[in-house]
Amino acid sequence: MAYQATVLNVMIASPSDVADERQLVRDAIYEWNAIHSKQFGVMLNPVGWETHVAPEMGTRPQEIINKRILNDTDILIGIFWTRLGTETGEYVSGTVEEISKHISSEKLTSIYICDKPIPPSQITEQYQKLQVQVREWMPSGVLNFYSDLPTFKQSIKDHLSLHIHQNEYIHSLLNKNITTSISNEGNDNVSIEASKEMGQILLNAGEYNDDVQFLRHMNGVSFHVGELSFNLKEGRELAKWADAIENLLSYGLLKDRGYKGELFHLTNEGWKAFDQLKAQVSEKE
Repeated sequence: MAYQATVLNVMIASPSDVADERQLVRDAIYEWNAIHSKQFGVMLNPVGWETHVAPEMGTRPQEIINKRILNDTDILIGIFWTRLGTETGEYVSGTVEEISKHISSEKLTSIYICDKPIPPSQITEQYQKLQVQVREWMPSGVLNFYSDLPTFKQSIKDHLSLHIHQNEYIHSLLNKNITTSISNEGNDNVSIEASKEMGQILLNAGEYNDDVQFLRHMNGVSFHVGELSFNLKEGRELAKWADAIENLLSYGLLKDRGYKGELFHLTNEGWKAFDQLKAQVSEKE
């Protein structure tokens, strides 16, 4: 069945010594899409200079890469092991330039460093430059260090889900798309209306200025918001309402109040979505 999704470009940035990791990131993204794309309403599109940049003359190579793919990238995944990369004329390496410009644009940047042992022959000037750069980055964020490829691949998939849940920049894109589509397409919009439960949660939370309670106990889940109040046991009904809450969280319309995933309230964007949804219901009546 067709569904609506926001496409996010994921740029893979690295020097030449981590070719295996570059392919594993693509594989991880394809696997993430197969499992999570419909649930989150997001399709991740891996991009890199070797697949998305054609031969072109007229300016320095890194500037062409920046113009053709970096500027349209939403998520950048940087990977390093023994090399920092080749200088560009403006930065110590092309990968560092991509990362620096992406961070400056306040988009999502994730950096992964392989820390498995290397032979003495690979402790070169490039390796030493990389260590200096890593030390410069460390006060400015959280880096991920990995020692084997299976762990690296799984981390990519896990971290992508966390980013879709938590990252403010990603939420701003999703909120913009869902709010625009609600305004323009009304109740036929897949992102909201494909799940009647999502609409009911928004309407009840807004109408009654109420939190969404999803309290787990031995016999299932006690679900309550506004006029919606019932006990859910394992099976189809529980999965349906759990998915509705999960989707509202992923769009940034609900926020976990910190009660172990059992209590949620409308965000500012959630209130906007409620206002639009209520107006649509009133027009139908």
